[in-house]
Amino acid sequence: MDTEKLIQDVVKNVMQKLSVGIIPSSQTPDNTSESIENNGKLKMAQNVASDRKIVCSISVKHVHLCREHLDVLYGKDYEPTIFKELYQPNNYAYKETVTIVGPKLNAIQNVRILGPLRNKSQVELAKTDCIILGIDAPVKPSGKLEGTSSCVLIGPKGAVYLKEGVIRANRHIHLSEEDADYFGIKDNDEVDVRVSGPKGLTFNNVQVRVGKDFVSEMHIDTDDGNAADVVNGTLVEIVNASCIAPIGPSTIADLSKIPPGIPDNSISGEITDPNILKNINNITSQSDVGLASSASSNITGSYGNIGSAKTLKTVITVADLDNYKASGIRLSDDVILSPLAKDEALARGIKILS
Repeated sequence: MDTEKLIQDVVKNVMQKLSVGIIPSSQTPDNTSESIENNGKLKMAQNVASDRKIVCSISVKHVHLCREHLDVLYGKDYEPTIFKELYQPNNYAYKETVTIVGPKLNAIQNVRILGPLRNKSQVELAKTDCIILGIDAPVKPSGKLEGTSSCVLIGPKGAVYLKEGVIRANRHIHLSEEDADYFGIKDNDEVDVRVSGPKGLTFNNVQVRVGKDFVSEMHIDTDDGNAADVVNGTLVEIVNASCIAPIGPSTIADLSKIPPGIPDNSISGEITDPNILKNINNITSQSDVGLASSASSNITGSYGNIGSAKTLKTVITVADLDNYKASGIRLSDDVILSPLAKDEALARGIKILS
């Protein structure tokens, strides 16, 4: 078989079909920028395409910091650099990132810090992130941190233990006052939102936040986005699905009706390790700012050295790099290299060995 000729024929065939189906850009139907007028009194914002549709965005894992914790992680009076303006006015992503460590002593690196700074630090994760870290984070609205989960944040200058502040953010909509009037929705109402497409579904329990400075936009986490094939900019529709079934807590079938799971030794059913969690909780006897920059040389293994906790994990930050000038840094499952330490090590010519 002449493979090269076969490939050429396939490409030629595809190109011919594409040329037949192409619509000139001037003829492409596009209603998304048209304004909608309600009885001549109200025009919708451009991001509301028609009827009850709004833009949906994916909110990936991120961290909001207070001034005190930023000082510990990055140094006293450190001013972060704005990396990108976000869709909502006066919100932005900083260039700076942190490493999150959970009770399983697994770590997720390069987690973006979002601004502006807040009164309390808050970590927002998806369920999948929580499983990796061993954190059983509750679903909460942003800012409602009482009784939420804990973690350790690591920066280039030090580390912070958060007694609480880790959440899975609830599904929510930022709605301008103009669009709220059009939809007949009030602040803190809960609505249902429908997503079309091959993975289409309806999201329930979506909180609405109304503000005069808001741009109408729905936020869901990466797990919800993947389940519905949503990407940033997808148009979703506010619907009334309450007639289908009452919205309430999820329930589990009777034991006799639960389908057997496939044994695959995965971590899907293992949210936390009780023994490690018990050790980590010993840190609560310390202050929130448990690992200040003055103790940065102690950060190596310190997540396990506080109280009675023990660990074989080694966390390397910028402050530890002098110890690796000659030997280099050998990465393994037991070594966590913070993102800034990695960049600095490469800048100094310190070898990073896998």
